[in-house]
Amino acid sequence: MSVEIGVATLSDRQPRTVDGRVVSVAARLAQIVELGMRADALGLDVFGVGEHHGPGFVVSSPVPVLSAIAARTERIRLTSAVTVLGVHDPVRLYQDFATLDLLSSGRAEIAVGRSAYPEPFALFGADIARYDELFAERLELLLRLRAEPVVTWRGAFRPALHGAEVIPRAVQDPLPVWIGAGGSPGSVIRAGALGLPLTLGYLGGTPEHLRRLVDLYREAGRRAGHADALRVGIAAHYLSTDAPADAYPHYHDFLRPKRPGGPGYEVSREAFTAGLDAGQPLMIGTAEHVTEKLRELYDAVTFDRILLLVDWGGLPGPAVEESLDRLGTRIAPALRRTLTAAAV
Repeated sequence: MSVEIGVATLSDRQPRTVDGRVVSVAARLAQIVELGMRADALGLDVFGVGEHHGPGFVVSSPVPVLSAIAARTERIRLTSAVTVLGVHDPVRLYQDFATLDLLSSGRAEIAVGRSAYPEPFALFGADIARYDELFAERLELLLRLRAEPVVTWRGAFRPALHGAEVIPRAVQDPLPVWIGAGGSPGSVIRAGALGLPLTLGYLGGTPEHLRRLVDLYREAGRRAGHADALRVGIAAHYLSTDAPADAYPHYHDFLRPKRPGGPGYEVSREAFTAGLDAGQPLMIGTAEHVTEKLRELYDAVTFDRILLLVDWGGLPGPAVEESLDRLGTRIAPALRRTLTAAAV
């Protein structure tokens, strides 16, 4: 199978950007839908939409946004990036994504994760101290629901199901479920043991660190008899530009804490500049530079999918569109040619 190349948005919104523009929630949502349409027209493989419940983001539920994109596209696969599984009812989650799968003629996927933010746990009344138990149980039920149209099940955090018929049913059998992980060895081992595809966030560290996590994942999958089912995705921050240094203010604004004690961290200009170098995680620079960094990352990790976060920090719309166009017309074709030649 060839490497899939796609983009994702976390839906972050700066009410006033570092260059002084005011961006409304409605305008930001419209931009995300337009990006999904543009990615499809460019022949990219996947479009992902994140789920967040804090004031710095505009998408709390990816499915309505992905459905709007589904109605305007033809071939691109549509995924959450990621769904906070520990706070949601797996029955409703399966129904929502099965509906998206029907509307998109079999293009939906779910990527589930444990969340790095406390807000959804407080909002939905889930005990964050038990977030791993919540995630494990709800993942087990979600996998049962996608496999069995009628389910009998009992757990600790949700009322039992007794011969429950869960409809509608997805077009795809099974509906793809990916695990999204930020670097926890336990998460990658769980994904491998279950034979589920894995997406790793590459937001820091080195390719060698990623490779160690991927090795853990593949070894767990091999031990569980799933070696042939395993797939690895990598998510990274991306911008193709001839002036990468100019992106620093937006990157800093993207990641900085938005309130005292809130999530996020300060990125110095020196750290940002270092991240642009070969062997570092920022996929930011000219089309040629980004292509080479992705090729080197593939040599280190041998991924099946790359998902590039394309519209962070209130970047100007024209810069995001040009960057996306470069990905579709220059970077993706060059990377596919290189990887195809290497496989021969």
